[in-house]
This record gives sequence, C-alpha cells and structure tokens, in this order.
Amino acid sequence: MNRGIPVCEIFTVPETGCFGFRYYFEGRPLHTLSTFTTLQGVLDTCDPHKEHVREEASDADENKILISRGDKPGSVLNRLEKRYA
Repeated sequence: MNRGIPVCEIFTVPETGCFGFRYYFEGRPLHTLSTFTTLQGVLDTCDPHKEHVREEASDADENKILISRGDKPGSVLNRLEKRYA
C-alpha cells in the first residue's frame, strides 16, 4: 500500500518573523500545523527524531527555508514504506 511521501516545508512569516511548517502530498491541499518563534522550535516539532532529508528551498520559493521530500534510510517511515510497498 504505497501512499506516497509527504512534502514538509518550513517557512517564515515575514509579518511576524515567526517560522512555521506544513505537510502535504503533491497535488493535494496544504495542511499548516503551527508557527513558532524560532527555527529550532519548528525543527524539534516537525522532525523530533531527525529522520527527514532536508534541502534548501530555491530563491523562487519566497518564504520557504527548508523542504523535505523523503526520510533518511532506516528511519521509521522509510521502513514502513518498504514494508507496505
């Protein structure tokens, strides 16, 4: 049962200077979870086990800082994906 890999975006809110994150599947609506006053607060909440593979967002993505489109090999979600694929 392959459900796809959710994209996780970490972004800034210029009006407040806060950081937020959202998860979504390609082609589906965004789901914004929360905003924080520090980047570390966002990272600790959206990836507490440090299992996501992160990349820098392009300059075209104005407020995005980091994007994750997958998990590190051996992570819980990676093992589940392989098990139910």
